[in-house]
Amino acid sequence: MVQPYDAFLSDPHVSFTGIVGAVASGSLGDCSKRISVPDETRKSNAFRVFHERNKFAACADLFASVTFTAQHGNFQRLFLDLTRVSARLDISSGSLFLRGASRLAQDFFFSRRPDLETFCDVCPDVIVSLQQQIVGPFSFRVESSVAIDPRSQDHFVRVDDSVFAIDWALKVLGSAKATAWYSPKHQEAMVELRFFEV
Repeated sequence: MVQPYDAFLSDPHVSFTGIVGAVASGSLGDCSKRISVPDETRKSNAFRVFHERNKFAACADLFASVTFTAQHGNFQRLFLDLTRVSARLDISSGSLFLRGASRLAQDFFFSRRPDLETFCDVCPDVIVSLQQQIVGPFSFRVESSVAIDPRSQDHFVRVDDSVFAIDWALKVLGSAKATAWYSPKHQEAMVELRFFEV
């Protein structure tokens, strides 16, 4: 009956979670012109309405996220009682993903060589993380985004952005931690207090 350092990290498990959602935006007046300007987001099939006379614009799109998490240990002992690995796949534009997937399916069906741009459209953003208890309530965590770019001759898969962190579980609060993290790519660091984070 030893109380864990974090109540939400007290059980070994393997889990899958998924989120599907929608985002919508509307603008009136001069701000509505921003949605009508062609940019990188215009190549998606997102729902868009623009009425120049009434200065009204609206757009909507879908997004999705799938997470796999595996944990070993109960985070109760003094040393190495927590090892946690997770991977998250994010699809930021559902319409762009569906359009790219349909084009790849057509290319496969008609035995055509797939377009690299289309392949990039269906590649989700991948974020992987590893957390390891060091001693007591202190654990080390590293989180990195993995970029898949078939257009690159040198690096088809590369680790794009890594964040290194030391977490201090605040046992007295049940599930809270003080986190000090550093990002080498952005040359920035921060100390945060986080509650109920798994």
